[in-house]
Amino acid sequence: PATLTMPFQRYCQFGVLALGAYLAVKSNSPLEITSLFGFMMLGGRVAGPLVSIAGFMQEVQRAQASIGQVGGILNRPTEKWALTHGLRPKFEGEIEFDDVTFRYEGTKTPALDKMTFKVPAGTMLGLVGRSGSGKSTVTRLLQGINRDYSGTIKIDGTDMREINLRHLRKNFGMVLQDNFLFRGSVRDNIIAGRPGISFEDAVQAARLAGAEEFIERLPNGYNTFIQEGSPNLSGGQKQRLAIARAVVSNPRVLILDEATSALDPESEALVNANLLRIAAGRTMVIVSHRLSSLIDCDMIMVLERGRTVDIGPHEELLERCAIYRHLWLQQNRHLDPQNRKQPPVAMSPAEGD
Repeated sequence: PATLTMPFQRYCQFGVLALGAYLAVKSNSPLEITSLFGFMMLGGRVAGPLVSIAGFMQEVQRAQASIGQVGGILNRPTEKWALTHGLRPKFEGEIEFDDVTFRYEGTKTPALDKMTFKVPAGTMLGLVGRSGSGKSTVTRLLQGINRDYSGTIKIDGTDMREINLRHLRKNFGMVLQDNFLFRGSVRDNIIAGRPGISFEDAVQAARLAGAEEFIERLPNGYNTFIQEGSPNLSGGQKQRLAIARAVVSNPRVLILDEATSALDPESEALVNANLLRIAAGRTMVIVSHRLSSLIDCDMIMVLERGRTVDIGPHEELLERCAIYRHLWLQQNRHLDPQNRKQPPVAMSPAEGD
């Protein structure tokens, strides 16, 4: 609406002025200057309400979009039963997908298409693939966020649909690309939402995540106050605090979903240097577009259009998997001694990642 009313308002102002000037010059009865100003004010009175209505319509459209988003959340089925019922097995960290197919609501193409793989407990697993290949979808299903899939997902041999969701998520840690830090002290942010965690546990988690080094240099150490939006911390510092928060409860499975993709090289190197220490005694699932950060993984799974193309260590995939080799050489051309030109691999359409 504003696209139409704003020019209309300008045309009214300049149109009245141009017409008044024309009549003053050409007409037999010259237009008085007071009459011209009167017509200009009248034109503004006509156009002003139209502009106000257009602005109001824009606000209504924004409100409708917001209400639709809130309604989409409020109308989703609750997890009440899954949070209060179900098995509470002891977790070791073995993950198994058996013929899993899943599609997001409103889409025809499946995000995961008959995916099958098995990861032993204590494995560091990397997930790679082009955008839309299903990497983040795997992590969502592992957390029980989406449960309307076909096939079976098992944790330590137990069907995930039968596991109590609260128990499941207590044993999972999650670090995203953009993590929210609360307004409060460093210590409060590490132990947030975990009653019973001691200060010693927070210090140990910070040490494991490589965050202790910079926390000790802060003005008040663990009692340093973090402002809203954490402007007093760098990206690498925020990410290491997020990792400390994820490992403070000693989860059996830790998921890093593009946790280092937005970091500068120095901060990324600091986070990656601690991954082996963090992975000790737990299963880790690392989603990353930067293949160099996955070299130390025990297994790397290559996804394409929601399917498992290949799975194995870095060196083996370089030899036998064309998609992985293509992605690796795209990012590391300077490491290819012969500077070979790889044949292009067919691109997949963007699907829900």
